[in-house]
Amino acid sequence: MENSGATIVAQLRSLELQEPGAAAAAVYDQPIALRLLFEDQASGAEHYVVRYPTGLLGRVHRHTAAHTIVVLEGWLDANGQVIGPGSYAHFPAGEPMRHQATENGPCLFVLLFHGPFDVQLVTD
Repeated sequence: MENSGATIVAQLRSLELQEPGAAAAAVYDQPIALRLLFEDQASGAEHYVVRYPTGLLGRVHRHTAAHTIVVLEGWLDANGQVIGPGSYAHFPAGEPMRHQATENGPCLFVLLFHGPFDVQLVTD
């Protein structure tokens, strides 16, 4: 995966994914799977590949850092707008958001945190 300082992954779809930590898992009604691709020690930025199962529901939450999603496979409901393969979504730091899968199948995407990961659930 790493080559002279660069991080290069030829086939994101073939990576073995793991369960997230408790903070991330608390956002969803089903288990999700992810894999850390890159972490910058200086800025705290983290890049992941994530798979949501079909019909996954997410709770409204926010993050201290902005983050970006690029959909690779399937369909993602991002703040009520359904986006598919090749789509991009950016969420500013601190903004309440909800992203979840649809009933049309699982969703695979790249998630880029522009600072360290944290999560805060937003209640009504």
